[in-house]
Amino acid sequence: MKKFFTTTFACVLGVMIAIVLLSILSVVALTGMVATTETEYVAQPHTILKLDLGTVTERSQEDVMGLLMGNQEKSDGLDNILKAIATAKTSRHIDGIYIDAHGMNMGIATLDRIHRALIDFKESGKFVYAYADTYSQREYLLSAAADSVMLNPVGAVDFRGLAGQVMFWKGLYDKLGIEMQILKVGTYKSAVEPYVNTRMSDANREQTIAYMTPIWNHLLEQLSKDRNLSVEQLNNLADTLLITVEAKELVNRGLIDSLLYRPQMEQFLKDKVGINSDDDLIFASANEVASMKQPKNKAKDEIAIVYAEGGIDLGETNGVNTAELVEDLTKIQKDKKIKAVVLRVNSPGGSAYGSEQVWAAIEAIKAAGKPVVVSMGDVAASGGYYISCNADRIFANPTTLTGSIGIYGMIPNFEGLVTDKLGITFDGVQTNRYGNFGSFNRAMTPDEHRQMQQYIERGYELFTTRCAEGRDMSLDAIKKIAEGRVWDGQTALKIGLVDELGDLDDAIAWVAQKAGLEQYKTSSYPQQKTAVEQLFEELNKNVQARIAAVYLGESYKYLQTLEQCKNLDPLQCRMEEIELY
Repeated sequence: MKKFFTTTFACVLGVMIAIVLLSILSVVALTGMVATTETEYVAQPHTILKLDLGTVTERSQEDVMGLLMGNQEKSDGLDNILKAIATAKTSRHIDGIYIDAHGMNMGIATLDRIHRALIDFKESGKFVYAYADTYSQREYLLSAAADSVMLNPVGAVDFRGLAGQVMFWKGLYDKLGIEMQILKVGTYKSAVEPYVNTRMSDANREQTIAYMTPIWNHLLEQLSKDRNLSVEQLNNLADTLLITVEAKELVNRGLIDSLLYRPQMEQFLKDKVGINSDDDLIFASANEVASMKQPKNKAKDEIAIVYAEGGIDLGETNGVNTAELVEDLTKIQKDKKIKAVVLRVNSPGGSAYGSEQVWAAIEAIKAAGKPVVVSMGDVAASGGYYISCNADRIFANPTTLTGSIGIYGMIPNFEGLVTDKLGITFDGVQTNRYGNFGSFNRAMTPDEHRQMQQYIERGYELFTTRCAEGRDMSLDAIKKIAEGRVWDGQTALKIGLVDELGDLDDAIAWVAQKAGLEQYKTSSYPQQKTAVEQLFEELNKNVQARIAAVYLGESYKYLQTLEQCKNLDPLQCRMEEIELY
């Protein structure tokens, strides 16, 4: 028996040591892989910048777990894409840009910004060509900026107008026995609707079509210039279920220039750059071109670009952690080299408490004499607008979704799930009346509900007051355009929620002038995580999830639902989740 335990212990110890060694080797190998991607790229003559974009986020970040797990999903940063296009415009070795459209996923404002960069690139006289086996609507809208748009002879173009869709969870929660107790202020504050309704409210339907229409019109006007087709013609084409139309008919209708198979497209590009048919095309990715050596910026003064992307304190891996963001903003406030701040916001909001902390940190920066400007991305709504409202100036894209000045609370009651379905009961004692307030195994009493509603209304008063002060408007004027209503960037400019339509570059130029800077360099915050930091963070998270799934089996889905609800801040400034496609 002793020998058995000794042998067993030795085997277990051996396995543990092997796991540790493999982990260390993986980290070392991964660090080497990431390091190779951080070297400067040197372009050879007749290089082509290839934009085969995947999911586009604000900043480029190496996907460590994707590299380890062989994840094929591609992610690109808007920062590197724009830098690459600008670099390619002046590089003597880069002949042009090839857009290989197969799986692009980006917000409309992000698409709009890349499109403008491509139009600017064409001023160099270099070529821009686009190709796809089948174009999604957003891929086509971006690719239309090319000199020529090519398509596979048996391909298609999906061009059918914008649509908005909300997923409603009430039916699922009813089946699980979960009741979402809702408290809110704002007629248009529809973020709670998926939990208590099975369809869009009339107010939400009204606001959605109101912001969707000018966004679609903006895209049509842009496409009209690209393809020399009238807006009326384009709308008529969108009403023909174009994805079912033969490719050759798309050429006749002016949407496509040429039909080529991929080998023919490659030969076309070889002819354009002047290389032999037997030679390989030299493609460079956006990340590679963005890494090309640039003249060193020796300026002493800095402008800090602070990124706030994703949900605010919603526990998202790549969301906004306000504790870390406030820490960065405080460092920026005290850093004498930093003379101005650009807050780049691409967020639908989240925690009201977290949003207030960021607001206060921005106030401190302004009090220190440093101007602050906000540049809005695809969305800067609710909490995303809260953290923007006190900037010295706000820039938005015409297709940005913003506003949604409203607030809500959502307290789940799991009694139907844990007691009625799982058979778990609760009992206890308390010394005072509200001792067990907030328990997830019971509904709120009428008295608790009344006091929570008052709490929500105080939060709304604070939110609207912050907006009124920041925008130099009366409280009544803000409340007329608040009520949780979402606005597109063009309308937001008209009603005073933003100051100017423009991109991140425009915001940087404005704040530099405001700070009196002629020469400056930029620095980005928050500091991006190293490969090792990402690895251990992901491994820790995934191991916990795997252990829970093994022990709970089919019941694991209930745990996931519980955790998602329990971790929400009870006071939320968040825009509804609506998918525009």
